[in-house]
Amino acid sequence: MIISRQLRTLGVPILAPFLVTGCGDADSARPAGGSAGMDSPDFTIAPESRSLWTVGALDGEDWEIIGSVTDLTFSAAGDLFLLDGQAGHVVVFDREGRYLWTISRRGEGPGELVQPRSMAVLADGRLAVFDRGRNGIQFFTQDGDYLDSAPFDLEQGTPTRVNAWLPDGSIITDGEMQVTGTSRSMSIRSSVGGSGDETGRPIALYRPDGSRELLYTAWEPPPPTGDGAEAAGGGISLRMSPTRAFDPGLSFVALSDGRLAVVDSSGYRIKLIGEGGVVAGVLARPVSPIAVTESVQDAERERQLSALEGGQNRVSFSFGGALPAGVSLPDNLGDQINAARKTGIEQMTFADVIPASGDLTRFRSV
Repeated sequence: MIISRQLRTLGVPILAPFLVTGCGDADSARPAGGSAGMDSPDFTIAPESRSLWTVGALDGEDWEIIGSVTDLTFSAAGDLFLLDGQAGHVVVFDREGRYLWTISRRGEGPGELVQPRSMAVLADGRLAVFDRGRNGIQFFTQDGDYLDSAPFDLEQGTPTRVNAWLPDGSIITDGEMQVTGTSRSMSIRSSVGGSGDETGRPIALYRPDGSRELLYTAWEPPPPTGDGAEAAGGGISLRMSPTRAFDPGLSFVALSDGRLAVVDSSGYRIKLIGEGGVVAGVLARPVSPIAVTESVQDAERERQLSALEGGQNRVSFSFGGALPAGVSLPDNLGDQINAARKTGIEQMTFADVIPASGDLTRFRSV
């Protein structure tokens, strides 16, 4: 089933299943190894959907007032689990849209959530919730009983987001953080690219026992040039690296057979990553990237500044879990980061072309 991600606070629509068909020849899209060209003629897809039921209300019971749809998933029985990141709880509905129960609440006690970001129903039936505010995973029964938690060690490295869940509760991510230091000298390493020492952009697996495994190191563009941006105040000094727009992003999904499908270049190329990080195949299309002109640069810079000033991409920084002994963060750290980001956007440079392929995770199958 494909679930629309265009969700709103009031009246969240649940859509009927519809088929999304890919472009290209079916045989060429399934290489046994090497590369495969997807050069069949393009065709337009016109999917149809209908609303089955909606949830949400401006006024009513606590479960009806949906603050932020952070994630959603289904159980094998067809029950819908909706993660409200603002309220800090999971609301459960049956397949007919009837409210069943609410799991957890906002707080820092056992089984409570601080900044829940993602969730999944695991192969053994447990509900796993990744809580960024507590740097770990909370486990529940589908009926809402708290089971246990799996915290990650900030000094060893922790995921900052979930790109994909595995059936055992392991997390695949390209965003990691590591915090080390003392009250006099603290280091925070946070990036899309990892907390390890690998070159390139690592895609890592974090298991519930806290261990980390490198799955694949994606290609990384050369570092952008420039001075970067700085912000200081509240006892902390920030320096952000220079940015360059239209560098190829890193996008990937976990396939049902255990492989990863990865996009990390400007061309229309999807790498199929097998066991041991080996590229088992490549899907490619003869689509040329678009050149970046001066007018494109002006429009992109204005777009990013407008989004930042409008609050769409502003940072609200908080830190969960235990910091190293003696380490503290200023209350206005988020404002400092946003000021540095604005300077970075004003000074940013640009790649020569706009990548031809998009985000593999734009639609999510559940």
